[in-house]
Amino acid sequence: MTILPFLRGRGLARPLADACADTAAPVPVPRSKSVIHLPADHYLHRDAPTEWWWHIGTLKAGDRVFGFEINAASFPGRAPAFGFSQIMLTDVQNQKHYQATTVYNTPAGYDPATWAEHDVARDWHVGLGKAGSLFTAVKVTNPGSGYDPAHTVVTVSGGGGSQAVAYPVIVGGMIASIQVANLGRGYTSLPDITITDPSGAGSGATAKAVHTFITMDAAWGDPTQNMAVVTKLTDDATGTEVVFDLTMSQKGNPFLVWGTGVSQVLPPDWGSHLQTGNYYYSLTNVAAAGTITIDGEVFEVTGKTWMDHEYGFFGSAANPVKWHLQNAQLDNGWSLSNHYVLYGPNKPPKPGEPVPCEVTLQDPEGQMYLVSGVMIADRPWISPHSKTQYYLDYQLDIASFDAVLNFKALVPDQEFPLLPAGSIYEGIASAEGTFQGKPTSGTGWIEQAL
Repeated sequence: MTILPFLRGRGLARPLADACADTAAPVPVPRSKSVIHLPADHYLHRDAPTEWWWHIGTLKAGDRVFGFEINAASFPGRAPAFGFSQIMLTDVQNQKHYQATTVYNTPAGYDPATWAEHDVARDWHVGLGKAGSLFTAVKVTNPGSGYDPAHTVVTVSGGGGSQAVAYPVIVGGMIASIQVANLGRGYTSLPDITITDPSGAGSGATAKAVHTFITMDAAWGDPTQNMAVVTKLTDDATGTEVVFDLTMSQKGNPFLVWGTGVSQVLPPDWGSHLQTGNYYYSLTNVAAAGTITIDGEVFEVTGKTWMDHEYGFFGSAANPVKWHLQNAQLDNGWSLSNHYVLYGPNKPPKPGEPVPCEVTLQDPEGQMYLVSGVMIADRPWISPHSKTQYYLDYQLDIASFDAVLNFKALVPDQEFPLLPAGSIYEGIASAEGTFQGKPTSGTGWIEQAL
């Protein structure tokens, strides 16, 4: 059984500042403190217990505004190892949200050593699922009841292929999910999925096969340029198919989270640097262009988007990392990422309650800063899927930059509902306010793993 402990964000960040009223002139983090070396660190780190690449942000087709996330990840340090994808599209005009999470299991569905390219002398590649095979995953459409894990069988048939193997994850007698252990071969159409319990105890469960995949590719040398990102999403709720075909190129220096790109989470003598540290950088000035296709309707899109790459130690299945986060790309050329990690004294914030936080910023010349801030969460919203309470508005006060920014989610429901536990909110937002005493606005992003 694969538990889904893959809440991700800012790792187990260093302890936050006790006081956030710092008004002293901010001091940049020296570039010599950076532990990130590109292009090498853009590639797979084979000894890392976790690794993620994900693209997020705002894309526009004329006046039409879309938020998106394309996330591919690997957890080779877990037992058993697994990969997963999270893909979503938010259509702001129509207030619609399409999303799906897919788990890929070893040995046939995913290989932690080869799912992404590690050799910097080769073209950069990240991939989960198969674009050429029409069978990738199974979506439970009715969980049924009364199922016995010792007897329940999932059968994959038809579709012109063979050899696929899948098994149920049963929670409280219900089919919580169906994991594909072997994708089989030769599927030219979606196969049929049958769930049976020979004991007769379980009944009512239904499921359907879906096709989804992620590929990220770029030429060696500088893989931050002309990244080809192609992915297909089949929405969990409606079955709507969404296809992304995007080309992305970064301009300028990488954004180093914490100013250096690393947080030393565990004592160094507990293992290698990848086993004890959380490494994290972003590309926050990515020119993106291409198409989004929603059930056959094609939109030509462009935008300045954001890519994250995180690897190393990242919590455990028993103690997943939880956080509140806001990103902004401002019209004055600054980018910033604020986070409030829930651990120790950092309790879940109440509506309107100020809490201390930690903000990483990058100026238009690429210089990094790490400063204290104050975050206020507001406008609570309860998910109809997971019943989790999230916040749709955030205020961020950064005294050292004479800045007050307001983030507002542009669509309420932007959740990846992972039941029975592990749901996460990731979505497009607006960002506006003042920075260095002057009005500013830009694109924003809100994350909550609670």
